[in-house]
Order: sequence, then structure tokens, then C-alpha cells
Amino acid sequence: MTRSILCGTIAIAFASATPFAADSDEARLKKLEAAVSQLQQENTSLKNELHTQESTDFASSSAAKIKMSDSITEVKLYGEGRLRYFMNEGVAAGKDAGDTGQRERLRYRLRLGADIKLQENWMLGVLLETNNSARSANVTLGENPVFAKSTISTTSVLNGITSSNASSLTGATLKGGKLTTTSGKTLTAVSATKGNVVSNVNVGDTLFVGRAFLRNQPTDWLTISGGKIPNPFVSTRMTWDPDINPEGFSEQFKWTLGGGSHGPSGKDVKEVVAPQPGMTVDLFANFGQFIYNDVAFENTFNTGSTSPFDTVPNGHDRWMFEYQIGTKVNFTKDAYFQIAPSFYHYTGGGTAATSGPFNGDNALVILDNKARAELVTFNQTGVNDLAVIDIPVEFTWKMLNTRFSIFGDYAQNLDAASRASNAGHENTRQGQAWQLGASIGQTKKKGDWELRGWYQHSEQFALDPNIIDDDIFDGRLNMQGYFLQGTYMLTDAVSIILQYSHGSRIDTNLGTAGSGALGTPAGFPLQSTNLVYIDLNLKF
Repeated sequence: MTRSILCGTIAIAFASATPFAADSDEARLKKLEAAVSQLQQENTSLKNELHTQESTDFASSSAAKIKMSDSITEVKLYGEGRLRYFMNEGVAAGKDAGDTGQRERLRYRLRLGADIKLQENWMLGVLLETNNSARSANVTLGENPVFAKSTISTTSVLNGITSSNASSLTGATLKGGKLTTTSGKTLTAVSATKGNVVSNVNVGDTLFVGRAFLRNQPTDWLTISGGKIPNPFVSTRMTWDPDINPEGFSEQFKWTLGGGSHGPSGKDVKEVVAPQPGMTVDLFANFGQFIYNDVAFENTFNTGSTSPFDTVPNGHDRWMFEYQIGTKVNFTKDAYFQIAPSFYHYTGGGTAATSGPFNGDNALVILDNKARAELVTFNQTGVNDLAVIDIPVEFTWKMLNTRFSIFGDYAQNLDAASRASNAGHENTRQGQAWQLGASIGQTKKKGDWELRGWYQHSEQFALDPNIIDDDIFDGRLNMQGYFLQGTYMLTDAVSIILQYSHGSRIDTNLGTAGSGALGTPAGFPLQSTNLVYIDLNLKF
């Protein structure tokens, strides 16, 4: 290769050094053309030689052993590993007032994902993660003792009792050490058989499918997704836990006015369009249709146990629908204002747990004399009477080479009065939730840092308790308090994160609906909570 380059260089040098005065213009032009032609030939030969060498090197490499379908245009692999120290504590209220609970854990999290792009703007997204919870991918170290990967607990139960002189033990009592029937007949040759039933399964170190979805982008302004999808909505941790991947369909629209977008307008968009000069405006709309609770059979066969046959009532799935229209004004590449109002509600149907009626109390709650005790059902998961308007807002700018941000969120359940009344609390409404916070700094590369904090107020009948962040206030409603977080980037991919949260009960006549890590029954009234996290996080 060196010889070829040298020959070409000599040919040019020779042509340039020849005394042009002794030749005619035509002769000099021919010599120059010949030198250029020779150089082109040598350049072509060099390229062929390099291409042959590269082909030979690739054919003998490990990468050549990976075979992919011709329809695949790109594969993006990503993942996350985390080690966490966790401490959560709470102080009880109500009839158990003053009692405290505390839990410390060491935890880890593993996520491995792939975005597989195909022809015609199709994509398959897959994410594998630890923990089968919708709101967490963390696994507690040592929860399965002696380094086990999973454990199964069983409990002994009586399978049946028989007697030589009675076919049934209904109404039997123990008298004078002897088992007798209600008629006074002593039972003889009584025997019992027992067996085991599974009482608890801790799957521990198992990977679950966190995401599995198909996506198509027929135009540059429309993206359609279906399956177990990333949350398509601009949201905060007050309304949506960031670990939740809803199941169903979404449609995302986006138009940019004024030259070019300075960033994504959505929660899970990974690619950022290069900034253009001048102010731009992103207009976007996100829609979601999520299957919230499948009831299995919508129409079942009659039981046939009597004549005429018993009729089994038909069932209906419960769906959640959300609609969002927003705008993002990009003043510069480092400054923008975004507002993204949304509205979500639920259809009828589902199992008894989700169809309600929601109550949010617990047996330890001390009810006021206006509460309707007959409606206190302790149902913590019902989503009846929820029609929520949610308005997240953010303003970000850069000053003194440092990023600043002010953000907030306001939510109002339009059916809060009905939700409270059906829960037995006609004397209250408790239908609002709001958040206000700020941050300074950013976390993009080694040495970056960020401080972030907010105050949050979440009333009992304002939000869906099943999808709020289960870290904040132990995943409870009827709570208010603050959340603080500091992050430092050790490398471009590794960060250390410190988090602290404190919350207290709002209405002392209500439970604190929901459940979290403290291990209390759902709705157990908490007077206050404290949370400490220390994370070592790696992302690629």
C-alpha cells in the first residue's frame, strides 16, 4: 500500500517538475492528464486492497458469527444495574397511634433491553427486568435465605375428617374429651388426613418481561405503539410511577413550528433532534387506551346445576383512557417551557377489587361521627368515580453555565365528591393533588451533579392509588410532605444518588390509602413516614 501511494506521489511530482517552457501547451496537458490518470488507478487499487483486507478481517472476527434478518436495520441494546441501601419507617395513627415500624434492606436491580428497528419504520421493543411488581424492579438481598434464588413456603391443612359411625361432622362438639355430634352421639374411629398448600412464593432472582411492544412511525409526526409499552405521557411521580409500563395502545403526535425541535416531547423518547437557531414550538398530543383489568370470560356458559340452568352474569373488562395535548416552547437550546394537560378516566367492568367501591380506610382508623360505617369496605384498589385532570408544568433555563428548572403538577378528580360519598365519607371531598419543586444542575457526563426537591400534597380521593409512585410516602394517599434528591456522576454511565422523603397525614378522619414497603395492611393509617435511599446506579 505504501508503494502505491509513493508511485502516485512521484507521478504528480514528476509532472509538476517538468520544464513546461520546452513543451507545447498540448504536450504539457497530456503529461498532466497521464499523471492524474495514473494516480486515480493507484487510488482505485489501494481502495480495493483496503476493502479486501477489511473483508478478510471482518470474516474472521467474532462479529461475523452474528447473523441477523435482512429486515433488521438497527439494533440498540441498553440496560441498567443498581445497588441500593433502603430504609423506610412509619408512625401509626388511629387506634394504633404511636406505634412505629421500620425496615432496612439492601437491594439490587437489573434491566436489559433492546430496540430492534426494522424496515418500513417498524420497531420491536423488549425489556427484561427483575421483580414481578408493576411499580418496582428491585430485589431484596437475603430475602431468600442462604443465597437461594427462590423459596416456596407451605402450610399444613386438614384435607378431611372421617368416622366409622358418622358420614358428617357438621355440628360436632368436643365434650369430656370425646367428639360428639349435636344429637349427642359419640363418634368412634375418627381419623383426619392432612396435606400442604403453598402459602407464599418468593421468586427472587428471576427475570420478567417488563416491556414487549410493537411500534410503527408511518410519518415523522405520528408514532403508534401496542403491547406492554413505555408510558407515552408527560407526567410526574405524583400521578404515575416511572416503573409502570401500561398495557394496551398509544398514539403520539408531534409537530414543530419555527425551524427545529430542541428536544423530545414525551417521557420515553430517546433521540433528540439537533437544535436549530431561533425559537421553536413543539405541539404534541398523546393518547392511551390501556386494559386495566381483564375479567377472562365476557360471556360464560350457564352452570347447569339446576333446571332451568342457572344464569351466570356476563363480565366486562375495565379500560383506562388518557388524553393529553401539550406544547413545548424552546426559547433557546438550553431554555424551554412545557405544559401538558391530560385527562384520564375508566370504563365499567373488571373484578370486584378494581370495580370498587373504593374506600381507603382500615379497621384501625378512628372514624368521625359523620362517616357511614356500612360503606367502610376497606377496598384500597377500586377505581370507581375517577375522572382526573392532570396538568404537569416545567420551565428550564441555563444561567452561569448551570441548568435550573422549576416544575409542578396539579390534579383534580372531577368525581371526588361521588368517590368520597361511596366510600362512606359524605362530609369531605379530598379531591386535589399538587406538587411544586425545583432543581439545579444536570446529569449527562462525568463530574455532573444535580440537586432536586419538591413538596407534594395528595388527597385521599384525588388519584388512582394503584399507579402513584410507591416510593413517595410509602405509596399512600391522604399524605403531604417533601422529597429531596442529590445525584453525582462518577463516570458518564455511573452515578450515586441520595434520596430522602418525609410525609404526614392530611385528614385525621381517613386512612392513608394504598400500600408500600412497610408491610402494613392496605389503608393502615400512618401519621408520618420517612424514607432514605442510597443508590449506586449504572446505565448503558
